[in-house]
Amino acid sequence: MATLGKAFALLGIAFAVSIGSGRDGWALSQALTAFYTAHVVSMAPMWIAKEAGFFKKQGLDLKLVFIGSGPMGTSALLAGEVNLGIIGGFAPIRAIVGGARDLVIIGQSKTYMVGAIVGRKEIASVQDLRGRRLGIDRIGSNPDMYSIAALSRFQMDPLRDLQYIQLGSTSQGIPALKAGAIDAFTSTPPYDLFAQRLGYRVILDITALKIPFAATVLISSRSTVARKQPEIAKFVRAYAEAVHYFLRNPEGAAQVVAKYTKVEDREVIAHSMQAESKAMQKNLQVDPKGIELILGLISKTVPKAASAKPEDFYDPRFFAVLKDSGFLKQLWGES
Repeated sequence: MATLGKAFALLGIAFAVSIGSGRDGWALSQALTAFYTAHVVSMAPMWIAKEAGFFKKQGLDLKLVFIGSGPMGTSALLAGEVNLGIIGGFAPIRAIVGGARDLVIIGQSKTYMVGAIVGRKEIASVQDLRGRRLGIDRIGSNPDMYSIAALSRFQMDPLRDLQYIQLGSTSQGIPALKAGAIDAFTSTPPYDLFAQRLGYRVILDITALKIPFAATVLISSRSTVARKQPEIAKFVRAYAEAVHYFLRNPEGAAQVVAKYTKVEDREVIAHSMQAESKAMQKNLQVDPKGIELILGLISKTVPKAASAKPEDFYDPRFFAVLKDSGFLKQLWGES
């Protein structure tokens, strides 16, 4: 009976997505306000869907806004100021653990950690980091979580085995290295490229470890999902097509990335896109292991996170219908 119910639910979404838009007032119901929280390449599919007309193709009138941080994005969702958005997974997961039960993840576009620890040439291995000064932007940030998760693979704890230094921003890593204030820092693209250009070395390629992480997720509220299920289904289809564009049309994607990031150095753009493409999720399916990792980190300060179940944080209906409707097979030509 549960399986039959799920089938009818998926059919309902697929039917809603296929309905025409000829009736008066229908266009108004297709309006959505979406947000993104950083000018980083992992959020490029949102920009591409807007610029390449994939939202319009789905019949959506979508307003896209920039909200400068994860906590601000989650607050805007809870206040009803926006309908959905693309965001780093930590902020909404932390908010849900804290009681914001209306928040819900509806898809995932980046499935594991993308970054590197870069530093002085004389640091030849990860073990040589022991006792050294490792810079991150701030406690609770992605570089902080990347450092903890990656170094644990080598039986190291940054807070115990290294001198952990908060820099305030990843962009301060290279100036701090130059000034001799740190020996290495945990970077994200393109700062690893900038460091290598200056003669620093990659001590640990975190991306290569493929550590599951809810790095970039699509987020909405359960109340919005209840009111705008057909529109959100259309949004997810447009976003999936934008991911396909990002991975299959790098030249076109690079132009959009340059527009939104204001970066003109094509080597920097290509480097960042290549790094992010390795972790890009084609089917937008949420990986529970990525949520588990964040819950494990949160549980150090919020004990109830240890008993939380990953499936309580996401709604699978939208990425499930992408697959079951044949939309992904049509996009990618794969079984």
